[in-house]
Amino acid sequence: MHVKGAVVVLTAVVCGALGLAWALDCGGRLVSVGYTPWEVHVICGEPSQIDDTLEIILKPVYNPSGHVVDHLPMAVPKSVWTYNFGPTRLVYVLTFLEGKLVKIETGGYGQ
Repeated sequence: MHVKGAVVVLTAVVCGALGLAWALDCGGRLVSVGYTPWEVHVICGEPSQIDDTLEIILKPVYNPSGHVVDHLPMAVPKSVWTYNFGPTRLVYVLTFLEGKLVKIETGGYGQ
């Protein structure tokens, strides 16, 4: 096996083990990282569950020449949407930060 092929296989195994997904298929339309909650809602409908919180992240502080000189903790809106499509499909957990989809994860099969 070539090195390139090994990297692809290893990446697929690691991502599968972590439960990460590249996209969510909602009736033939795909939702991927970067979408807004509104766009996801239009494509996939109402999620089974929504958990809204604040997350503390470190935002960079730049000097006049554009170099990072410090980081400040800031509270940003975080929303976690769960889609449970039933026992024949995996549960999908979508994480939004500051109004953008940043992570798509899969769980076990739904109920």
